[in-house]
Amino acid sequence: MPAGRRSLFFILLPCVFLAGCRRHDLVENELRHKETLLRETVAELKRCEAYNAALLHELQAYRTGSAPVPLELASATFTLKRIVLGRGTGGHDNDNLPGDEALQVVVEPRDMEDHTIKVPGSLQITAIEIDPHGLKRPLCWWAFTPEQLRPHWKQGLLSTGYSVVLPWTVFPNHETVRVVAQFKLLDGRCFEADKDVKVRLLPAGSRPDPVLPPPSVLPPPSPPGPNLSITPSSSGYHPAPRPDLRWIPAP
Repeated sequence: MPAGRRSLFFILLPCVFLAGCRRHDLVENELRHKETLLRETVAELKRCEAYNAALLHELQAYRTGSAPVPLELASATFTLKRIVLGRGTGGHDNDNLPGDEALQVVVEPRDMEDHTIKVPGSLQITAIEIDPHGLKRPLCWWAFTPEQLRPHWKQGLLSTGYSVVLPWTVFPNHETVRVVAQFKLLDGRCFEADKDVKVRLLPAGSRPDPVLPPPSVLPPPSPPGPNLSITPSSSGYHPAPRPDLRWIPAP
């Protein structure tokens, strides 16, 4: 081969190699783009199928159910997919002193498109303490009816949902607390979400008295029987002494 052709061959060879590599990269990019479009199309198809199934379930429940859901609540109720515990879930400090006196829980109801929607329902929250060895101990339990939960809906920049502040009824001894939230809709369906959070412990000497639920109504006292008869005296009325009652075994 003449020297001129040989030099031209070595000059054109890298160009041909680079052109082939570039074409190969273009083909791979095109294939990846088509695979991405296919995945997005399949996901959109599944979302539409789930949405249609929810609408069909809503229509059947509204027409044939024993207790139809009002139309203004049907779309929000039947399109609920899950609940999520928001970013604000964790310990809550009321007095700017060391330690958290309460637990804050943010519950976000999500629809089929994972958007937060306001849905009426009842809420139950359970706090479980987890020690360093992984052992769990139930701490507290709170419950809200739909009427009690409705005023707690808040919309902010970081999170939007039902935000409740719950004072401790039993103070935790470890920093890790698992929060379990159960949200029950008006049609009876229940959704659950849990999350492990870190709380700041209160010093043992500065812990206030825990906030206990109101005591139950005691039954009215029974009228005095023969053992609690009332006898008059010079200073007023006072119970008469009880007779000496002893248990004697039968022969």
